[in-house]
Amino acid sequence: MNHVVLIGRLTKDPELRYIPGTGTPVATFTLAIDREYTKKDGTKETDFIPVEVIGKSAEFCANYISKGRLVAVQGNLRVDRYQTQSGENRTFTKVSSRSVQALDSNRGKSENPYVESHQGSQTGFEPSFEPTQGLDPNGFQAIDDDDIPF
Repeated sequence: MNHVVLIGRLTKDPELRYIPGTGTPVATFTLAIDREYTKKDGTKETDFIPVEVIGKSAEFCANYISKGRLVAVQGNLRVDRYQTQSGENRTFTKVSSRSVQALDSNRGKSENPYVESHQGSQTGFEPSFEPTQGLDPNGFQAIDDDDIPF
């Protein structure tokens, strides 16, 4: 199983580009993530993780998240192998993301408070279906059949 969930801050604004031929949007950015342990001098080390987002989620990133924002990223690890012009073999590890969610305030950039996460074409808004008084736990109200005229 190859599944990654990361929470960190963007080191700079996402870069948006489009794949030639298909026009598919691709956003790239780097997350800064503090390690959990603290050194003896009280400091923490930070990892910088490259992230690639494809499709509508990439456009969400370019439009609604920016440098310094706290985001959660869900996806998988990809290890790309390539050869340099001098013939050296190299590897590059990144997170290929399926879902990005902004975890802090957008500081007034967005007019829509529900556009704070993106997974494919869905937004992060989830309606609440809490039962109200007079309804059963499934949200249905009992009807007395004797009161129906037909």
